[in-house]
Amino acid sequence: MATRNTKQPRKKAPTLPTVSVEEQLAEALTEKPNKTTAEHANARLPSLGERVSIGSSETVFSITRVSEKDVDLQLPGTNIERFRVPVDDLQYLDAPKEASRSSKPAKPAINLEEVRERITSAQQNSIDQFSGDIAILKKYLKSKGIDQAALDELDDLCNDTAKRWRAAVETIEGLLED
Repeated sequence: MATRNTKQPRKKAPTLPTVSVEEQLAEALTEKPNKTTAEHANARLPSLGERVSIGSSETVFSITRVSEKDVDLQLPGTNIERFRVPVDDLQYLDAPKEASRSSKPAKPAINLEEVRERITSAQQNSIDQFSGDIAILKKYLKSKGIDQAALDELDDLCNDTAKRWRAAVETIEGLLED
């Protein structure tokens, strides 16, 4: 006797109630996992030049661009770059850099004694050089028979230069003490 294969009738799929597009959209948005603000606060922000690796790879990259969600990386010493790598995929190799507290670098401490020595040295060298040049000029002018009044004027010039140097040194030292 031959058996026949008979097909069994298909079962109807249970009917789902129809959901409007607005309800589907609202449901999809509520199901999306959101990071909490605590997770955002604890997330480390990458900075330019920082050394990182991706996942479990041992390749070391340097960060060349940073945005909120992704970074661009470059393999140092090459032209190889990776673009738009998610921040969550990064493994940081360096300790986080502290943010600078001020935009201007701190002024180095001034060694006042060293500054005073340099000013005194410059004053003495300048006056000695100038006085020597004037003495040579006076000797030359005497040999040419120039009046004594011209030679006296050169002496006054030397004295005025020395006085001006003393006034400048006093002003500078007053400013250094402030």
